[in-house]
Amino acid sequence: MNLKDITVGTFQVIVQDNVLLDLLEVPYTDVNGKKTRLMKSIREQIVEDKYPSDLIEDNLSRLCVYELPSTPTLNPNVEKGWIEIDIYTTKEKNKVDRRVLVVAERLICLLDNENRKKHNLPPVSSGVGLRYYNRLANMQTDSREWVKYGLVFNYDFIRI
Repeated sequence: MNLKDITVGTFQVIVQDNVLLDLLEVPYTDVNGKKTRLMKSIREQIVEDKYPSDLIEDNLSRLCVYELPSTPTLNPNVEKGWIEIDIYTTKEKNKVDRRVLVVAERLICLLDNENRKKHNLPPVSSGVGLRYYNRLANMQTDSREWVKYGLVFNYDFIRI
């Protein structure tokens, strides 16, 4: 297991969930008569960066998935890793159905190792499960028209 496995595993779980993609309103594209979501469209709304740069260009909801600095543990061979997922949506959408809370709840169901065990799903990454840690409600954004809500997950990383 390496750090790349954790990041890639997290991203794969998120982009393969149609319920979450529907909540984010990732558009469908007609490919040979079949409606499908292109990875390009998904990558525009699920960003592996701390700050989305295009909030003013359209009103599509976004997820920003990124790592936070790790912290040491009592065991010198284990670090605690942290992944934050920020949910951005317009205030207008959030007023209708509390979109950030619905998306947050879906992310916890998808990524938290205890929830995955209940549904007989393997950990997000080979042998490493993410644990829901806390939420960061009502975070400040650069635009008054947007709402930002964060979730933090942690995992133990064994250094060899």
